[in-house]
Parts: sequence; C-alpha cells; structure tokens
Amino acid sequence: MHTAFSPSPLARLLLVLLGLSTLLLGACQKEDTIDYAARDEATIQQYLTDNKLTGFQRQSSGLYLAITQPGTGALAQRNQWVSAKYSASLLDGKVVDSNTSSYRLLDFALGQNTMIPGWEEGFTHLNKGAKATFLVPSGLAYGEIGAGPIPPNTVLRFDVEVVDIASSIDYAARDEATIQQYIADKKLTGFQRQPSGLYVAITQPGTGTAIQKGQRASALYTGTTLDGQVFDTTKPASPFSFTVGTGQVIAGWDEGFTLLNKGSKAILLLPSNLAYGNRAISALPANSILRFDVEVTDVK
Repeated sequence: MHTAFSPSPLARLLLVLLGLSTLLLGACQKEDTIDYAARDEATIQQYLTDNKLTGFQRQSSGLYLAITQPGTGALAQRNQWVSAKYSASLLDGKVVDSNTSSYRLLDFALGQNTMIPGWEEGFTHLNKGAKATFLVPSGLAYGEIGAGPIPPNTVLRFDVEVVDIASSIDYAARDEATIQQYIADKKLTGFQRQPSGLYVAITQPGTGTAIQKGQRASALYTGTTLDGQVFDTTKPASPFSFTVGTGQVIAGWDEGFTLLNKGSKAILLLPSNLAYGNRAISALPANSILRFDVEVTDVK
C-alpha cells in the first residue's frame, strides 16, 4: 500500500520560498519589459503640450532642445572647456540642482564623458552666450540608477547658459573678475588689491608693528565661500595659531597676515591659486575663491 507524500515542515518552507522567488522573478521580468524610451518620449511631448512650450527640436537620440537666446561665435567643440550656469529640475518644477544664484560656474571638458550624455550632446548645439532648455530622457540622464534627489528613470529639464568656451580656463583672470563683481554686489569698501591678486580690507586697526615672517600669530576666523557657505570657523576660546610665512597655512594667509598687527580685524578675499587651487577640500570644490573674516588675537 502506498501512502501519500507529506513534505516535512522544512521542505514545505522551501517550497513556499521557491514559489515566492518564482513570483518575484516574474515581476522583475515584467518590469524589465517597460520601454522607458517610449514612455519618456510620451512624457516629454505631454509636458510640452501642457506647458504650451514651443521652439524645441527633437534630436535623433530623444533629446529635446530649445535655444532661448542665441550666442555668438563657433559652436562648442570636443575637448574645449565649457563654463556654464544651469538649473536642473524635475518636470513637476522641483529644482534639484542649480548654480544660477552662485558665483561659481560649472566647468567641464566637452566630449570627455564627465557629464551625462544629454549634456554632452546638448552643448554641441550651443555657442558662447547662448541660453537653452534641454529636456533629457532618462536614458540620457541618470537612467535606472538615479542620483541624489533624482529618482530612477526620470526625465529632467535643464535651463543652461554658456558663459564661456575656451581651450583652457584662465582661473586667475576669472577669479579677479569674480572678486570685483562680489565686492560690487555686496557694496564692500576699503579693499586693497595686492600684486598677487589677494584683496585685503582692514575693518579694525590693531596696534604695534605688522606681523613679520617667522612670528607666531594667533587668530579667530570664519572661512566662507563667496556664496556665504561657512566651511571652517574657530571657537572664541580656541584661536588658531601658526608661524607666519613658513607654509604652514595656505598662501593667502601667509601673505595676508603680514599686513595685519595684534588686535586687527580684516577680510581676506583669496583667489583660488592662493587658497587650495585645483584641489577639492572637503565641502570646497576645486578652484574656489575664499573669504576669511579674521581677528589677530596675539603675536609672539
């Protein structure tokens, strides 16, 4: 006589798990069949219709581009450096990244695959001074991975302005222009430009002679970007001490403190080559212009 097979509890659990795995695999396979390119195309066309947008040209890749302000000169070429202002948003209007209100530009070498494909393609249609809007399907943006606040498989809108196109970037000249613009925008006065490009404004005179190379200075300070982001500061009870002129600090400090004396307060505006140059330091991007508000508490 044959008895019916009755699986053990462990075997039953394995069968259940196998069944769940089959269901999940089936679901993944169904999800993989989504044609995101077609979906993005329909989404972009609906977005254009809903917002009554005109002037867009569809590229064969699926990128949509509208030039809202013509530029001048030749179009950007591969390996040239492009400096740009931009605002990136989702199609619901949420801004996910922007430098339009910043003193910083976005610099990238065109065609070096350092940017998403939609950017690499879009900027080949632009020249210096041009403004444009890109509608970038997810396959030309961050695809199924997403990035930060950008969900996977998301169509993006970029409003861009080409500030400059060049074979290389003259950061010294650009820093000089940016510092002068910053001083004018903030209505700052009392700055003296040094031959190095350092700008110094003494806001409270000190006493005694100027600090000499080799002397040890103690100071309270707050370091900010030109956009007002504080990246470093001291506590009132803990001044920072260093030997002036010996390379213990960035070059702008070594120079700037030789113009100060005990008790003085000052603002130092450092071009990037007198700060951290092309190095990115913690939250500071490469080629950052820095502002330091300093007070010399002691000199020995």
